[in-house]
Amino acid sequence: MLSCNSKPSSESGQTETGLKIGKGKYAIKSGLVEYKTQVMGMEATQTMCFDDYGAKENQDVAMEVMGFKVHTITVMKDGFSYNYDPDKKTGTKTSLTGRNDNIDFENLTEEIQKEMKIEKIGSEKFLDKNCTKFSINNEKLRMKGSYLVWKGIPLKTDVDLGGMKMLLEATKITENADVPAEKFVIPADIKFQE
Repeated sequence: MLSCNSKPSSESGQTETGLKIGKGKYAIKSGLVEYKTQVMGMEATQTMCFDDYGAKENQDVAMEVMGFKVHTITVMKDGFSYNYDPDKKTGTKTSLTGRNDNIDFENLTEEIQKEMKIEKIGSEKFLDKNCTKFSINNEKLRMKGSYLVWKGIPLKTDVDLGGMKMLLEATKITENADVPAEKFVIPADIKFQE
């Protein structure tokens, strides 16, 4: 995850590019977003919830691959990502530092935009929300596509990752949702590889 503690360049909390610097990864304290996803023609459902402006985040993905049900949960907090299968009781724990697979749109600086090859290309309405449209064309990451972002939350992601097409579309969003604290608790019976 791209966690950038960028500082605003002026007292107004605006960066040089005019993008607003928020309190955290998201501009609202908590939320619940339901997505439908297509990866390489396979459909999946994904639920993402967060609290404390994105300092704590939970992503729950369920899909069927060649007749097998796959269920993974990713909890991001305290600088780490815990990705695990709740049925198999196995997972991986990785540091969020230096990761660039999840962009912090709320805190993009001009420097990060240049480095990641991200451009603000306009605005578009999606789910009755006024979204900022971003494009990405990063040859190093083999990533090309676009994002519709509202308050730091990607509501639509349409990207090609090294030849793998991925379309993620929000179907429902609940602002300032009451997210249970247990959503961010890592089960004690999961065996993590670090």
